[in-house]
Amino acid sequence: MANILPHLPLSTDIAVVGAGPAGLAAALAAAGTGAAVTLVESAPHPGGAYYARPWAALPRSPEQREGQQRVEQLAATSARLLTGTLVWGAFPAPEGAGWLLALQGPAAPAHLHARAVILATGAYDRPLAFPGWTLPGVLTAGAVQLLLKQQGVLPGKRYLLSGCGPLQLAVAAALLQAGAELVAVLEATRPHPRLLARLPALYGQGARLREGWGYLTALRRARVPYRLGWTVVEAQGAGEVAAAVIARLDAAGRPLPATRQTVAVDTLVLGYGLLPNDSLARLLGCRTEFDPLTDRYRLWRDGTGQTSLPGVYAIGDGVSIGGAALARLEGRLAGLAAAAAVGRVPPEVVPAEQRRLHPQLARERRFARLLAESFAPPPGLETLATDATPLCRCETVTLGEVRAAVAHGVRTLTELKGWTRAGMGNCQGRICGELLARALVAAAHDPTVTPATVGPLHVRPPLHPLTVAQLAQQAPDTN
Repeated sequence: MANILPHLPLSTDIAVVGAGPAGLAAALAAAGTGAAVTLVESAPHPGGAYYARPWAALPRSPEQREGQQRVEQLAATSARLLTGTLVWGAFPAPEGAGWLLALQGPAAPAHLHARAVILATGAYDRPLAFPGWTLPGVLTAGAVQLLLKQQGVLPGKRYLLSGCGPLQLAVAAALLQAGAELVAVLEATRPHPRLLARLPALYGQGARLREGWGYLTALRRARVPYRLGWTVVEAQGAGEVAAAVIARLDAAGRPLPATRQTVAVDTLVLGYGLLPNDSLARLLGCRTEFDPLTDRYRLWRDGTGQTSLPGVYAIGDGVSIGGAALARLEGRLAGLAAAAAVGRVPPEVVPAEQRRLHPQLARERRFARLLAESFAPPPGLETLATDATPLCRCETVTLGEVRAAVAHGVRTLTELKGWTRAGMGNCQGRICGELLARALVAAAHDPTVTPATVGPLHVRPPLHPLTVAQLAQQAPDTN
């Protein structure tokens, strides 16, 4: 039996990074073949945001019970689990024999050598920049959800939710259940007639539809307004949020000045969707392709989840936002494929499982595409920031500084990073990268400058802040 161990061996057949729905499914599938599996998780407990362990005083939700069951199943295998551990770097192992992960944690070795790596790194909240968005009291939907789930904490008293998509409905319902006062829930998008052609994607999603209807019913019973085509345009306050300015949006998503209203709130919750956390894959050098649906670069994968690098797999929301059901399916397939790659199962097992899972994978991907198209943030939201609005919070780089750099000839994110230091802070561009790219495109006023041409920010180790002493002790020799 293997569980949380005080120390790990230096080698493993398969390293899985991230213990959410995708990572747990991959680890279970791979461990079931007899492969030596090491599951690395940065949080104190496995489960990720979806399976997050609940605060002791709260009842377990169905997804939390499911997560606990999967953790118990993993404990019954020979897989090793290391929590509270950051993967701050990833490199080709010496002589091309697999991959070397650089770790930082109280019970972690400096490095973990793996013959194959499965990246299940999840996603983070998409930022939206507007005047006052960095004030204390402005929180993301994901952060509020975790505070409620794991700690039973209400971070404020009077809430306004603003964003796109169903996540903020789930957060609103959870806030109401916890006794919070909600002023309104603002949904920036509106139903579009062209989406009727995609309604067949709802087939087989009855449970999710019932869940969403339950959230809307909770809002209606509490008499919380749910406004379509509205958004927050400014947060006001001296040192913390005291009020929010909201406005109705035109067809392009730009605020209509005549509709501006000011509402008194102390907590503003933003839920404008999620972005894949693909930094580790890009650090390894996995190939990316530009996706016109999301207007950003995404990892290339084959049908099993393998990236352009042999033995490196990427799955779940860390590649493309698709939800827990899709993440579990991709995790199982990648786990078996990685086990085959290290010789633990016959190669023909993988295509057979791929054919078996294909209908379910196709169904979940159709639904994910429907959600992505239905709740994409309107482009007009990019006009909310002013010259004084920070885009890169770590380095306090404003929109005005980005525009000045573009006026001096900057045309890519790499050039912008060198000119302004944007993206050089602790988040390494995870938060500001999308904001900077869109601001650069808008400021260029040049049809040849697009989200595809500005490129993503380059990733460098360490992916997470480390002390100089930690780097000196742990940096591997990659020469």
